[in-house]
Amino acid sequence: MGNMSLPAFILAVCTSMFRLSAPLLFASTGEIMSEKAGVSNIGLEGQMIIGAFTSLLVSYETGSVTLGLLAAGVFGALSTLVITYLGVMRKQNQSVVGLMFNILATGLTTYLYRMIYGVSGVAPTIDTIKNIHIPGLSDLPVLGPTVFSQNLLVYLAIALSVAAWYILNKTKLGLCIRAVGENPRAAQAAGLDVIRYRAACMLFTGFMAGIGGAFLVVAINGRFIDDITAGRGYIALAITILAGWNPLTEIAGSMLFGAADALQLRAQTLGFSIPYQAFVMLPYVVVLVSLLLFGRNAPAPRALGMRYEKEGR
Repeated sequence: MGNMSLPAFILAVCTSMFRLSAPLLFASTGEIMSEKAGVSNIGLEGQMIIGAFTSLLVSYETGSVTLGLLAAGVFGALSTLVITYLGVMRKQNQSVVGLMFNILATGLTTYLYRMIYGVSGVAPTIDTIKNIHIPGLSDLPVLGPTVFSQNLLVYLAIALSVAAWYILNKTKLGLCIRAVGENPRAAQAAGLDVIRYRAACMLFTGFMAGIGGAFLVVAINGRFIDDITAGRGYIALAITILAGWNPLTEIAGSMLFGAADALQLRAQTLGFSIPYQAFVMLPYVVVLVSLLLFGRNAPAPRALGMRYEKEGR
């Protein structure tokens, strides 16, 4: 391992794991909400890319990362209106609509970036969010630098996952969301507006995905690059399934894939006589193996991805 000892290598991987899991955690938390309401949002990747581009544009032009994050969430949410209109209101195939949206978002953000900032010269960059050190706790051995010295968005991602679990399982709102995802006809008979609930959940999903994409810019890279999400939207979809649509289990799933991502990044610097592409594949291999082993542990919401026809009264 070069000049790095095994304990130091493990500590470095664990420290990076939390940071690299946060984008997945934001996106998959939002996805759980939309899928619990019965909407399969395959467009997660595109919403993350839009969030990443928007955060760079607004942060760079205004000098405020906070505004960049908020704008990323808002534009991520607004972008879901395309999928909501076609997949929910117009009753088109949600998977096809989502895939087409991903292609559109990738091309559109690349075009806008080059139109605004050109293809030559110095790429616009911003200062990334700094880590905070929780007094007392950050000085603990091992846990201090690993758990208690992360940036604020990492803790926010975890807190929002816990809040999502509480809302879904302990509140009337969560009961209504689960109802429209399990049996929309019965939910309609009980007086719930299925379309509105699904549209609202999609807006929340887009907001969270936008923040997840923005994290890649404001907390990791400091700039926007083509295909910056590198499939993280699809990984977040896999985490949603593997977690059994449970936001608490989703935290562990996101950490697993964050660890795989951190491991491949660190492994590339160790000088192994193995093509670096083998390490780049590692997170996706983990996804495929995990889906193979654990992908059927929990049943999906019964009306997930199904067209909803409103009955007359």
